[in-house]
Amino acid sequence: MSVIEALQVYRGAEAAMRRRTGTAMGLNENDLLALRFILDQHEAGRVVASKDVTRYLGISSASTTVLLRRLEDGGHIVRRASTIDKRSAEIIPTPSASDDTGPLIASALRQMSGAAERLTEEESRIIVKFLTAMRETVDGIGA
Repeated sequence: MSVIEALQVYRGAEAAMRRRTGTAMGLNENDLLALRFILDQHEAGRVVASKDVTRYLGISSASTTVLLRRLEDGGHIVRRASTIDKRSAEIIPTPSASDDTGPLIASALRQMSGAAERLTEEESRIIVKFLTAMRETVDGIGA
């Protein structure tokens, strides 16, 4: 199997894991991706607006509005007037969003960390270099 084939197989398996996780939480894949993005940005101290979710997912602003309404109705996020731009709203994850995704994500991270710990330092360095190059490549596609 080539490196690219192995990466494609991994991406397929990861997408299936996201679907299973979303199903367990009652969310579709885009909802789960958006929620994970909002949680990650919030944890990093960044303010999230709907335009950020639109850009991240590559969907229309109308689709983003519907998606955010589902997350809000499900109790995963709240929207409040932005402290930076009074014309927009900040998207804030609720404590239950972290509580709901936390155990599933933590379990997945533990299992993946176990696989990574079996690598040598040199193997890790090479893989990180490759994945960084792949991310830089895909970030530039269609931009």
